[in-house]
Amino acid sequence: MHRKLVLFVGATALVAGSVFATTAAVRAQQESPDMEAMMQKMMELATPGPEHAELQKHAGTWEQTYRMKWSPESPWMESKGTAEMTPILGGRFVMEKVQFEIPGMGQAEGMQLMGFDKSSGEYISLWADSMSTWWVESRGKKQADGTIDLRGIMKDVAGERPYRMVIKNQSETESDADMYDTILGEEVLVMQIHSKKK
Repeated sequence: MHRKLVLFVGATALVAGSVFATTAAVRAQQESPDMEAMMQKMMELATPGPEHAELQKHAGTWEQTYRMKWSPESPWMESKGTAEMTPILGGRFVMEKVQFEIPGMGQAEGMQLMGFDKSSGEYISLWADSMSTWWVESRGKKQADGTIDLRGIMKDVAGERPYRMVIKNQSETESDADMYDTILGEEVLVMQIHSKKK
């Protein structure tokens, strides 16, 4: 008797699950009558485009020169670093692994994922480094002069505030990036990175 009851309950659950799945599929078709068009749009958004191809051109090893300062009044400090850029996920993103020196603090390493979100028409960046246990996100569009203006929220011991990174690709072998932090409510240029491909 107990076994029959278990089998009955199991069969009932299987039928109920099947009915639920079928009902959900019918409801989805009713709410979105043109499923084929949706699938086609999804495939279009998932396929790398010219912006992704442009990012892939930066794959390789880069030598970097850093200029940084901690406050508007601080003097500029210089250091060196290297970056290795690798295409990942079928050319949809570029992963950049960076090793650099922070004056007065020693060696550090970081990683950036850079891509292009076709659904919003924006470049997207995800940055993490050995100086923290969290990441920083930013996104933005290419400007008329060809620079990419990325904006996000900086997070560290000083709290959260807006920051901006402007990437200027001079060529396939040379690039500059300017980093702006918000200090006492004002945007301040705090870092400049010049990268040259080996």
